Amino acid sequence: MAWTPRTLADALNNIAELDIDIENNESSLIIKMNDYGDLPLAVLFTSQQIVIETYICPVNTIRDTAEFNLFLLRNQKVLPLSSVGITQVKQEEYYVAFGALSLNSSLADVMLEITTLVENAFDIAEITQVYSQE
Repeated sequence: MAWTPRTLADALNNIAELDIDIENNESSLIIKMNDYGDLPLAVLFTSQQIVIETYICPVNTIRDTAEFNLFLLRNQKVLPLSSVGITQVKQEEYYVAFGALSLNSSLADVMLEITTLVENAFDIAEITQVYSQE
């Protein structure tokens, strides 16, 4: 079975140990991770995959973006299941952590992706403190 925003939202809402709030529409979900400081995750559905992402920080808060980008590229392999990118929101660029999986992934795999992404996002956010403008 291929996931849709509605079927995935229903499945996630039925997991008792998961403390989340979900907003859904026809092509995406916003999941608020209540146990993780209300961290928002955007869940986007394409014709073949689910992309889950969260914002880390605005690019302009990093003192030396070239140095930070090099650090991220060199250490990407220590972030299981997640990647880091830059996306533009309303004329401002943000670092984001994201992961992708098949629309046909099991609920267990979706949960693994979500929980790993949250952990990685917090790790990356902690690292940004070293590179942030003072």
